[in-house]
Amino acid sequence: MSEWTVPELVAYFRHTWRSIIRSRPEVTHLVYPVISWIFDDSQASVHPHAHAVARAALDAGQPDLTGTDRRFDTDLLGQVLVLLRPKSALQARGQFYTPSDIAALLAGMSTVEEHCTVLDPMMGTGGMFRAAAAVMREQGRDPHTVSWVGCDIDETAVACATVNSMIWGLGRDIVFHAGDALTPDWETHARAQRDELRRLASGIERDQRLIAALTSM
Repeated sequence: MSEWTVPELVAYFRHTWRSIIRSRPEVTHLVYPVISWIFDDSQASVHPHAHAVARAALDAGQPDLTGTDRRFDTDLLGQVLVLLRPKSALQARGQFYTPSDIAALLAGMSTVEEHCTVLDPMMGTGGMFRAAAAVMREQGRDPHTVSWVGCDIDETAVACATVNSMIWGLGRDIVFHAGDALTPDWETHARAQRDELRRLASGIERDQRLIAALTSM
């Protein structure tokens, strides 16, 4: 990968994210803020910069953090988001990210059972979810059985949390919302939006199978 050209890397990104969206259509709107540049040709000027960042990440050993079991103990995207934004900008939004050791302490004081709901109305990039899932694994419980419900006013943070949910193996029962947690019924809205995207994707897949069957006759 470190030897790929800019077009080759972008082609890989497009292939990867198309595969993810086909498999997880309900997260399309959630991850859009961090993947829009991959598919928007008007943002082609970003591609060389993304290529440089990807090279630097590979050289720094990023796959060791997100491509091994270390991914369960790391919120790499959370660190990136904090470092990229001035402290004043974070404070203006009221964003204060919980250190991983504090998240681990809080999660250790809680009991997260299988088939329950874990709610974080100010989730950031999902650090509390990561800590809770880690405790569950230590106790022999499966995070895939949990419904993870989270909200944050920062749509980029929500996008990062959505990607993190895949990296951390939280399963498919993800109900995330980009908006104000003080808005009434945000969770209901998020669930409805998720379910509607799933229905649309299922309908498209059904229609494609029907068209393929008709054209093969």
